[in-house]
Amino acid sequence: MSYVIEQKIKGKIYLYKVDSYWDKDKKQARQKRVYLGPKDGKQKTPLKMALSRLTTHNYGNIFFLKEQIKQLGLLDLLQKTYPDNYNEILALAMYEVSEGSPSYLFPCWVEEQSLPEVKQLGSSGISALYESLGRDQKSRDYFMKEWIKRRNPIEGVYYDITSISSYSTKIDFIEWGYNRDKERLPQINMGVVCDMKSGLPVYYRMHPGSIVDVTTLRNCIKYLQAYSIQNIIMILDRGFCSTANILDMSSRENQIRFIQPLSFSLKKVKELILKNKKELSKTATTFICNQEILHHVTDKITFEDTICDVHIFYNEKAELDQRHKFLAELLNIEKTIKKCKTKTEFDSSIQNHIPEKYQQYFKWTTRLKSIEKDIAKIDEYLANLGYFVVATNEKTDKITLLEYYRNRDTVEKIFDVMKNEMDGNRLRVHCGYNADGKLLVKFIALIIYMHISQQMKKAKLFDKVSLKEMLNEFKKIKITHIESFDPIISEITKKNKKLFAGLKIELPS
Repeated sequence: MSYVIEQKIKGKIYLYKVDSYWDKDKKQARQKRVYLGPKDGKQKTPLKMALSRLTTHNYGNIFFLKEQIKQLGLLDLLQKTYPDNYNEILALAMYEVSEGSPSYLFPCWVEEQSLPEVKQLGSSGISALYESLGRDQKSRDYFMKEWIKRRNPIEGVYYDITSISSYSTKIDFIEWGYNRDKERLPQINMGVVCDMKSGLPVYYRMHPGSIVDVTTLRNCIKYLQAYSIQNIIMILDRGFCSTANILDMSSRENQIRFIQPLSFSLKKVKELILKNKKELSKTATTFICNQEILHHVTDKITFEDTICDVHIFYNEKAELDQRHKFLAELLNIEKTIKKCKTKTEFDSSIQNHIPEKYQQYFKWTTRLKSIEKDIAKIDEYLANLGYFVVATNEKTDKITLLEYYRNRDTVEKIFDVMKNEMDGNRLRVHCGYNADGKLLVKFIALIIYMHISQQMKKAKLFDKVSLKEMLNEFKKIKITHIESFDPIISEITKKNKKLFAGLKIELPS
């Protein structure tokens, strides 16, 4: 803690800057004094002249973020990959993590932070930096390869895809396709691979908006192998279920271990459920996992000449809950659309007022000129409630397999963070190179964000504070620069001390 004192000597008043500190050897508080000069009411004292050039910035949040970046090894990696721009790239990533606001507000944010090493960037400067990063494919590939190398050994990965909407018409990859956010806009698709053990994103790739998930897996495997990710287990979503993908992963060239939930649209899956339904109702098949009672049996499934193990799970409680919710929703919808007197009214009501997932369960009968529930489709849906079928070539027990799959929500959290915490639900750029550069910065920001989340989870801090609330709390730690004097760090609140202690980070000094 620093402050200025006045001392009277032989009738004159002199000013001293005092720094208090703790002497570890003597185990007592000590003081260090620096002479500033005489106090003179007629002339400006050295202190007053210095105060006229005083600047104060947010320090605690930047100190914390830089510590995380060092822990991850990102500072060293970005210095090697982008020696001319690494400070600005990291500042943009820190801005994404802490604020998640549009890029045009970045210059205002930088002015308030303790980032003297960062160049001044206006909107045009940020756009130019994004374009430069986007054009430099070689450096992006180097960054990805080195980042993966630092995460090795990677034992398993989660892979999924999300849609990012855009108004731009000048980006080749922006196309119409299945939009996961139900937005009526063209889009670009972003595939992300996440390390199963650390929960950190390790790789990403862009796809045209019209490309469906299932077709991206083959090239994803090739890229992972090119980046030296081999002998891994891939945990996938049901959207990647296809015979071609299972055969690709099982082939001699790839030999990838996988956990693939199977779609109920496959005839073989329906037959497996029907075959094992009686066995799954027996008490002998029950087990408990995370306070949840389940039934489980194993079987085999064949895809051409490839035979895979199948794990079939059944949850009685989930079936009852899902059945009640589904039927209640259907009955409420039926009340709404029963008022329709013509097919035109029915079509309009279905499109504008009924959730997409429920639209298929109603039909218009021309003969009776009325609305009916599609009983066959409803019964087919109800028959599969509570069941979960997984194909795998990994020899593992049922509980481990369930934990592997359920932890795949890590990659869904990454998408949620990007879209809702980092203003990433829309791509606000007007050319392909800018999009590539901006998404690289977002990928780096996601690495930092997920790393902090993991630390907070271990320290059980989420019960007390959110990530952004914590960073805002850290902003209370200021740093003041007075010309010709050492920087002065403000007092640290009790709450900040507890947060730093929980994260096992030494307080800034």
